[in-house]
Amino acid sequence: MPIRPTPSTTDLAELTLLPEAAAGRKVSAAPGDVAVTAGTAGVIVHNRQPVHIYTRPGGPAIAWLPTQQCGSDTWLPVIDQQPGWVRVLLPSHPNGARGWITTSDLDRSHTPHEIRVHRRSGRLQLLTDGRLTGGWQVAAGSEQTPLPDGRTFLLALVPGAERRPSPRVLALATHSPASPTCTGIPGTVAIHPGPGVTDDDDPCRACLRVPAAAFDALTQVRPGSLVRIYR
Repeated sequence: MPIRPTPSTTDLAELTLLPEAAAGRKVSAAPGDVAVTAGTAGVIVHNRQPVHIYTRPGGPAIAWLPTQQCGSDTWLPVIDQQPGWVRVLLPSHPNGARGWITTSDLDRSHTPHEIRVHRRSGRLQLLTDGRLTGGWQVAAGSEQTPLPDGRTFLLALVPGAERRPSPRVLALATHSPASPTCTGIPGTVAIHPGPGVTDDDDPCRACLRVPAAAFDALTQVRPGSLVRIYR
């Protein structure tokens, strides 16, 4: 199957006629994740220039992917691949959105880390090369606004909006109708250092609150690393 060429920067005007696959944006045509418990083998990719996103290799373009998310390079987890193409999880709405991109303008790397969050037990686990290297009690959202479950990934370490609830937060590629604002992108869920969520008027009550030691460990995890959230 022929590979469509990746657009050059001169084609940016054409690209922007499509939805942007970015945190807080919506790509309605993106298929949803159907293998929410599967791993990714730690393969992550970064697009060196804006690229098209497709529903399938050689299929129609449904969106375009910027080179940065939340001020940091875009790194996405690879969930499938075939010659000349990779399927990735996307940072945009709806949660679990995925799409195919060509490999011609991608940097490929590997992350040894995976984060698992168990909402029912309020437990977060950090795995390194498949081994448990950290575990903490956390507040995974609140009873009224639980952290969205499913397979997502670490997007970027960003300054907390208005330095609240902390000077830095870890943005995730998942969104909540509770509209957290800590990343400066309403709806984008994040990991914060701090106490549990108790205030239902807090716009960040759908986020993940972790102990300071956990947050310090998680800031060492590469963007693009898989995050699995269980009910």
